[in-house]
Amino acid sequence: MSNTINNDNIEKEENSTAAAVEDADLDSDLLDFDDDDPLSATSVSKKSLVIFFLIDTSGSMRGTKMGELNTVMEELIPEIRRVGEADTEVKLAVLTFSTNVSWMYSTPVNIEEFEWTRLRADGVTSMGAAFKELALRMSRNGFLNSPSLSFAPVIFLMTDGYPSDDYKEGLKALEANSWYKFGLKAALGIGNEANDDMLAEFTGTKDTVVHAYSGGQLAQMIKIVAVTASQIGSKSMTLSDESNKEIDDEDVYAAKQKLLGQQIQEYVNNSDEVETVSFDTGW
Repeated sequence: MSNTINNDNIEKEENSTAAAVEDADLDSDLLDFDDDDPLSATSVSKKSLVIFFLIDTSGSMRGTKMGELNTVMEELIPEIRRVGEADTEVKLAVLTFSTNVSWMYSTPVNIEEFEWTRLRADGVTSMGAAFKELALRMSRNGFLNSPSLSFAPVIFLMTDGYPSDDYKEGLKALEANSWYKFGLKAALGIGNEANDDMLAEFTGTKDTVVHAYSGGQLAQMIKIVAVTASQIGSKSMTLSDESNKEIDDEDVYAAKQKLLGQQIQEYVNNSDEVETVSFDTGW
């Protein structure tokens, strides 16, 4: 299989018009929203949003961490089903990485039909290999082959430790991928060994990196990040500068990523502390 990623034919959201993003408190005046989306009144097919979960299933995740993660992901699926508008088709793709990398399903699955398969933990942390696999599949020739208009994907990384392979080489492959460049990215560090600075390299900003030290925090953080990112990712938005000229797609997605970071940090700072036993107590 070729390792060449073809991003030239990526459909940009040039035809997307403004829709509302509720309760967004941006400190930038560049972002404009409108309540109406003319696409909903045309014969254009549904827009597609693919949510990618990259999940560490290495041996250090064995036990409470993996058990809690499986439980919260089963609970999360119904919540994601409520995400998006009537004209948005939401799909999930789950990539696990330990010694090897593996997709839960061979193609992204419509959220209405998605069933979580409980994961097991074993092996080392081949995060770099996971990044390369994601870059390979995140293309029009791979997992983003919807015939309709497509939102940039949501990409959510979860890990409890440092990669055992060269993650920087894998990250370079991702950075050459336009879907990754424009996608909404977030990461969750689990336990004391997870490196938030490394995770910020993946997301591009520390504002979209969160941490969980217990099962209760894990459930809380996964739901906050996944639901918030999905809501923002499935909204159309346009940008205009002071001269009312349209600003390019890169600025649109930068604004989405900024909004994601602001809302995540707001939720994290205002969330009640969950009193549960730490993952790292050794019990």
